[in-house]
Order: sequence, then C-alpha cells, then structure tokens
Amino acid sequence: MAFTPEQAEEVKKQLLIEVDKLPNENKEQIKEYIKKLDEKGLEEFLKKNKIKYTETGISQEPIGGEEGEERKSQDESKCIFCEIANGVTPSYKIAETKKAIAVLEINPLSRGHVIIIPTTHTTVEKMPKSALSLAQKIAKKLKKKLKPEDIKIETSSFQGHPMINVIPLYKNVPLKKTKAEENELKKLQSKLETKKRTSRKKESKEKTEKSKKQEDLSKLPKINFRIP
Repeated sequence: MAFTPEQAEEVKKQLLIEVDKLPNENKEQIKEYIKKLDEKGLEEFLKKNKIKYTETGISQEPIGGEEGEERKSQDESKCIFCEIANGVTPSYKIAETKKAIAVLEINPLSRGHVIIIPTTHTTVEKMPKSALSLAQKIAKKLKKKLKPEDIKIETSSFQGHPMINVIPLYKNVPLKKTKAEENELKKLQSKLETKKRTSRKKESKEKTEKSKKQEDLSKLPKINFRIP
C-alpha cells in the first residue's frame, strides 16, 4: 500500500482518534510519534500493528496462534518504547541500567514526571527487577531535587511493552497532562541526570601519575657544575 500525502494525513487523523481513547498515561507521546511519521513510516506502523486501512476507515484484527506469535516477535524490535529505550527515538534520558532507561515524559502529569522503560519487550508481570530499583532511585532523586510532597509510582503498558510512571505530587497542584517546553525539559534533564564517574576516575589517575612522576624526578641526582 502506497499512501499519497493526503491519504497519510487522513490515516494519521484516524489513528490519533483511536489512540486518544486508550487508557494509557503515555498516549500523548505515542500521538507525537504518529504525527512525525512519513508515508513509508506510516505504512510500516500499520503493518506491524496489523491495522488495515480502507475507504471506510481503519480496523485492527486480533492476532492469535503461531502466526500471531511470529508477528509479535517481529514487531518487538520496532515498538515505540523499544525505540526510545534503544536510542532510535530521541528522548530526555536521565538514567539507565543494562535492562532499563529513565526518561522525562514530554507530556507530564506534573513537573518531573519520569517513565522507566525496560530495554527488552516484555510484560508487566516479567518487569525486570532493575527497572523497579531504578524507579525507586529516581523517586528518591525527585524527592531531593524537586521537593514534591509525595511520589506516585505506577505501572502501565502499551502494545505489550510495560513501563513505570514516577510522578511527583505537589501540594495544591492537581495532576494534569500538559506539553512540556523543550527548555524546561533540558533544565530538568540537567538537574536530574545521573552523572558518569568515569571522568573523576580519569582525573584521579592523572593526578596519581603526575605525583609519581614528580616523585621520580625528585630522586634524580643533582649535577653541580657551571657552564663557562
């Protein structure tokens, strides 16, 4: 199926309407992803989600049996959240482990709303322990840096990919999903991101080597003679 630009825009409109009906905390991020798709990307998105487009609209058929399992396996590598976790789709990353990544929600429910995304396609029941541990660490950092009254941690999933929402709760400030400004996200990222310690180790090593070199120089014999 090759879409014309007009058809692509119509399909996007219908997809956005359907996504808006989902009981998902991150649907705004999914909508932003859909809006940025070009004609080819849109075709791949429909194909991997087994969504059909006809003149009467879009429809999705349930996936079952061996064919469903095979298709599901193929789709995992192109999941929206897999792409975020693996750096294919840009995000405001603040921390990561081998099995999970923490990024700022671009349409947060409150200031500092973070989502923890497992790097592998799994289920809520099989959420890696490191993702839960990372959520706890992020919650502590949010508490320290942003001073919320409390922190709300909850799990959700979309198309089989689970995530953990870490949401700061502020006194007399209701939770309301709004689009965050890029400057604000960058400031929060700078404030919350985990700094790598490799530079400190390197600096310490350089100091040690410098001290050793100076010590070696001090042990050299002095040569006392004058050049005429």
